[in-house]
Amino acid sequence: RSIMKKYIIKALFIGAVLSTGLTSCDRYLDITPTGKIIPQTAEDFRALLTRAYNLYPQHKALANLKTDEVKAGTTNESLQTIFTWSEASPFPGSKDFPYITFYQTIFYSNYIIENTMKYNASTSEINQILGEAYALRAYTYFELINLYALAYTGSNGSEKAVPLVTSPQLEGDFPRATLDEVYGQILSDLDKALTLLNKSQFDEGYNYRFTTVAAHALKARVHQYRREWANALAEAETVLAAKSILVDFNAFTYLPSSYKSVESIMNLDAGVTSETNRFVRVSNEHLALFDQTNDLRFAQYFTADGANYRTKKFNISNEFKVSFRVGEMMLIKAEALAKLGRETDSKNTLLVLAAKRYNATGLTNFTTTINGLSGDAYYTELLNERARETSFEGLRWFDLRRTTQPSIIHIYDGTTYTLSSGDARYTLPFPREARLKNPNL
Repeated sequence: RSIMKKYIIKALFIGAVLSTGLTSCDRYLDITPTGKIIPQTAEDFRALLTRAYNLYPQHKALANLKTDEVKAGTTNESLQTIFTWSEASPFPGSKDFPYITFYQTIFYSNYIIENTMKYNASTSEINQILGEAYALRAYTYFELINLYALAYTGSNGSEKAVPLVTSPQLEGDFPRATLDEVYGQILSDLDKALTLLNKSQFDEGYNYRFTTVAAHALKARVHQYRREWANALAEAETVLAAKSILVDFNAFTYLPSSYKSVESIMNLDAGVTSETNRFVRVSNEHLALFDQTNDLRFAQYFTADGANYRTKKFNISNEFKVSFRVGEMMLIKAEALAKLGRETDSKNTLLVLAAKRYNATGLTNFTTTINGLSGDAYYTELLNERARETSFEGLRWFDLRRTTQPSIIHIYDGTTYTLSSGDARYTLPFPREARLKNPNL
């Protein structure tokens, strides 16, 4: 958004001389320093960090195309491969996931981590910049392994994941590290970030940046995906101790995913882009999860488009970029409690959220529903509530991967495509271009 611009302009200048050929060079990381200008001041490193945030890819909108939230509203040849899970034999002219761009973000994070203290004394500003660089590197690796590596089960940590590059190196073969190694780096980076970060929030418009609260939110999600429920609960509760106000849909202001919302913790990821918004409509399966009369989210989340519905969680101003928010932390807390056998506490947590999302009738009905469930049946309904709450925020593909990996059917231009339950295509293959540059993939 526009508030990033003054930093981006300087970052582009520094970036242009720090790196040439971001997309054209044949090296695997596509970055070649020329050494004409050496970033030195806090402002220089902030500009580089803004560049890193700006490069961070909008892959979640593409991942959303693979989910049960969507159906095709039109045809789009560039998105056909992703929508039909056909990366192994892509259709001509199809877009790839932005694999290289992740490593460009990581390169800038690595450069900041390695060089900032060569020119600066430790100040709160410098520490904050360094802490954000560690957290952004952690987040970028977390996103990478949840696209290109197997979903973590607790016993498959020795499986090959993605290349792990932790210095701004440009030469090398970059072999794939294991899931355990990459997760170890992510958690180490987050621990380091939390010793450095000193801002708990940024002004509206700057909240694409990591804060202490956002770093704990990421830790909560990492432990959730790793099924480390006690840790996930502790981190979610740390976040909620700092920030717990929910948008009340009975007195609606902003969508919870808006960066202007009281729920905003960090807003970097786009769950929908202009291209994906034109292409998709809300699937019948997703709409069927909602009580369209008594769930107040329905009218605020969706808008009718002929016989179909579109999500409202998109506008061209990037208002609905969202990475972490209070509602999701409530859901992580509820899921962790359920998995720890504290079902009553879990239900009470869900009901705190539901009281802000349903009208009186809907809340009564939802309370009756979950109180009548236990064990696996309750957990299934908890995941359904999660699907409702985080609709079109870019989390669904990752949630499907880490939980049930169900069968999904998509129809494109009259042809039916099926992703089978537990399908190997729940993990992306590395793009052909990346494999040509790095035979280790």
